[in-house]
Amino acid sequence: MLSYDLAWRLDPAAPRVRGRTTIHFEGGRTGVDLEADEVLDASLNGGPVRWDVPLDGPNVLRVEALFPFGDRGFRRVVDPVDGQVYLYATNFPDSARRTMCGFGDSWQRAPFALTVTVPPAWKCLSNGPVVVDEGEVRTFTPTTPIPRATVTAVAGPFVEVHDSVHVPRSRANIDGTAIADLIKASIAFFETILGPFPYPKCDAVFVHDLSSLALSTSGLILFDQTVLDRLSDPLRAMTVISHEVAHTWSGNLVSSSQSVTEGLAVYLSRLFVQHMLGHPWEPDPTTPFPDRPYAPFLARIRAVEATIGRDALLRSLHTIMTTNPHRHLPEPTFTAHWSEA
Repeated sequence: MLSYDLAWRLDPAAPRVRGRTTIHFEGGRTGVDLEADEVLDASLNGGPVRWDVPLDGPNVLRVEALFPFGDRGFRRVVDPVDGQVYLYATNFPDSARRTMCGFGDSWQRAPFALTVTVPPAWKCLSNGPVVVDEGEVRTFTPTTPIPRATVTAVAGPFVEVHDSVHVPRSRANIDGTAIADLIKASIAFFETILGPFPYPKCDAVFVHDLSSLALSTSGLILFDQTVLDRLSDPLRAMTVISHEVAHTWSGNLVSSSQSVTEGLAVYLSRLFVQHMLGHPWEPDPTTPFPDRPYAPFLARIRAVEATIGRDALLRSLHTIMTTNPHRHLPEPTFTAHWSEA
């Protein structure tokens, strides 16, 4: 048994984030992964923290600490247009120690329950649906087992411009209909291949100064707000959005090596674009498409397709996703499935 309860105070006027991690676990442990400015309080089963004594049965570790804002972990950004402050937390790929304490590496899975304290007028979104939205307190439903690396929350004066599409206040004139429609179409298409959408929601949030073009986590996809200016090209929009939706299955529901998860995301997004166009399509090799860095990973998936056929490849992917939910599978496991197919 391993589960986390997190409580974060995201105050735009505070220089640091006050965070409390409560870990429920069984058996012995030798230490936790944590990088904080200051530990305010720590207890193990209600007493001092000691790892040199036997830990049998259920245990509770509680740590309260102050975390800095930085390029990874907790972020504090100011919209250059209107000066509004936005706060968010991203832990991918290995920054979870900067927002919480935890056991094992950042890819070890567990359920997470999150409560966030924010200014009353702010919107706050996380991996799960919100169940308490009263004044400053926002409490989210516990997640299915997800890696610490994918625990995410955003808070600020965001505006919902269409179904589950959120942008900074300065971009409120954006029509989010096309984005929402592409997300819904991607989900519907991938469900026919990979099985039911595994999470209760799929919010898309455009934020400032994201460390990558986009980040897909369970139930919440972050895009850098500059992407809004690049979606006028339908092919680019279909590619970028469907790639992140594909990560719902390849990377979030079932994680693996980067070569597998990114290769499959590119491969699946190509299938979606061809489905939408009604004919085969590949990007112009002279055009710097966002997924170009993953070309070697796509080539490996294409080699599998050439060996066993597209139908067998897609059947094996459906089997993998539906029989191994919320798990990390090493690359040889995928290879074994494809060999059987």
